[in-house]
Amino acid sequence: MKLIKTIALISAFLSVPLSTDILADGNRYFKDRLYHSEISAAEAYQALKSRGHYYGSHRSRGGRALLVDVRTMEEFAAGHPKRSYNIPYPRVCTGCDTQTEENFYWEVYELANGDTDRLIMTLCRTGSRSVGAGNVLANPSEYGIDGPAFTNVRNIWEGFVGQYKYAYDGGTILLDTDGSPVALDLNNNGEMDSDTADVYVERNDMNPDKDGWRNFQQLPWTTKVNFRNAYQNDPDPYEALTLTPVD
Repeated sequence: MKLIKTIALISAFLSVPLSTDILADGNRYFKDRLYHSEISAAEAYQALKSRGHYYGSHRSRGGRALLVDVRTMEEFAAGHPKRSYNIPYPRVCTGCDTQTEENFYWEVYELANGDTDRLIMTLCRTGSRSVGAGNVLANPSEYGIDGPAFTNVRNIWEGFVGQYKYAYDGGTILLDTDGSPVALDLNNNGEMDSDTADVYVERNDMNPDKDGWRNFQQLPWTTKVNFRNAYQNDPDPYEALTLTPVD
């Protein structure tokens, strides 16, 4: 990874304007959005902590807010936000049976007790899979699902691990002379860190320079899987995963 650039070098960088059309799409991958809006990891955490049915502008007209972690069982077992529920999308794990849009929708519907006005927050590793999951919930008919639309779906745009943040000059992203965007050294250690494993050897989820729930945000997370938050309420498949603890 490249060393963080000094202020003296920034003047030599190129820049690229951001399209207002792209920014209007909302999520960080500029994917089509059928759900209500994005929500930050910090706001999602506050919504989960709220004793009422809303936090700020993120109102849950029904029951308490739900955080649906759509990553695979392995990812969830290696670390997930406290009080989150695992309903994998689009598939349970690599090589496993396909998790269809319809199955995913009805799993969330059951979790929400049929309350489609509840605040539903979707989460994945970096904020991509969760966009597709949010779209299914917010517009099921688009996927051939005969069920009511969830009206209050928010995508946690940073994700659990996150992505690098970039340097801006006004409304433009700074580019290095090779055309790559200039990333920010969020933990201020003088270099851009790489993804590393700190819990299980198989999962490189730690990177303090990435902006996700567990990294730069440093929000509460756990590896504990129980009957309440396991996919289809069965923790056994998680416990059967061959994940090697880091020494």
